Amino acid sequence: MSFLDKLKVKVEEGTVPTEEPKKEKSSAFLQLDVDIYQTAEDIVVIAPIPGVEISELDISIENENDVVTIKGRREVPQVLENQEDPADNKYLRQECQWGQFYRQIILPQEVNVSEVQAKFKKGILILKLPLLRLQNSGKKKIEVNVA
Repeated sequence: MSFLDKLKVKVEEGTVPTEEPKKEKSSAFLQLDVDIYQTAEDIVVIAPIPGVEISELDISIENENDVVTIKGRREVPQVLENQEDPADNKYLRQECQWGQFYRQIILPQEVNVSEVQAKFKKGILILKLPLLRLQNSGKKKIEVNVA
């Protein structure tokens, strides 16, 4: 039975809820949405992450298995000056996802870790990963620059 069919049944029965159900708080990570494309020279990762401070981003790449990891946290903004805790809001609708996010991307080819570039502009993270055979292994933290 589809969502619309279920809603029709509830309307007929007179049991349509008047308020959105509260979402349970979870310590689980949100999955970060990304677009990934490859050119002849680079792999490019684009991730919209509005409202995130650069200091809250942790981006790294592991040489051995070519995995890019992006993690961070999106905080609920404090809208009112006298508001103590944004979590105390009585939501009429809550569609935005707040909290910790995490994404691992397995790269299709090896990249030159020393040449990786990260830019953050207007809430969009852009990672440029130049293709190349790697000689050494380990893990490198990638710094993000404001564009």
